Amino acid sequence: MNNILLPFFSGIGMGVILGFGFGTVFFALIQNSIKHGFRKGLDIATGVVLSDILIISLILFGSQYLDEIDRYKDVIKYSGGILLIGLGIYQFVPQKPRMDKNGEVIGKASYLYITKGFFLNFMNPINFVAWLTIQIQLKGVYMYNAIQSIYFFTGSIIAIFTIEVILSKMAHHIGKKLSERVIKVVNYTAGYIFIIIGIVLIFKKI
Repeated sequence: MNNILLPFFSGIGMGVILGFGFGTVFFALIQNSIKHGFRKGLDIATGVVLSDILIISLILFGSQYLDEIDRYKDVIKYSGGILLIGLGIYQFVPQKPRMDKNGEVIGKASYLYITKGFFLNFMNPINFVAWLTIQIQLKGVYMYNAIQSIYFFTGSIIAIFTIEVILSKMAHHIGKKLSERVIKVVNYTAGYIFIIIGIVLIFKKI
């Protein structure tokens, strides 16, 4: 039993660390939770987790595809950087909410936020490097077999999702007390962060 529980709880510890990473996903989660509410932040978190599951699955079960991914890492890097810069610029564009015939604001569909979270995470090659490095450590240093690695990554994913749900809930609660001016500052700050990280990603050697 310890052969299963130890990897699982070790994975939870790693997930907590990764969940508090101050990357683009973190700022996108906070910004969208403040601006659009807890549900949209939850959608972002769902997209991120789905992306992590795909990346981990490729590392664990799709080793034959890793060479292909490595071959196209520059394409992924540049595409991710351009995506982030585009999202950053978008934060400075005045946005008028869509209204229905009764004057109620029409929210964007959940799948759009899930997709946003997915691509923000998946298009960052650093995530591939991070999960691959972790797997190399698990296999080479701790001698984990495939089942133990699965339990480790399961614990990590659960912890990451839990942390992101908590962050989203807190941001939504704080956002309800913020003025429109402060929310605009948050949007602009997120825009600058997206642009800077996008530029760094494009010119950074992976």
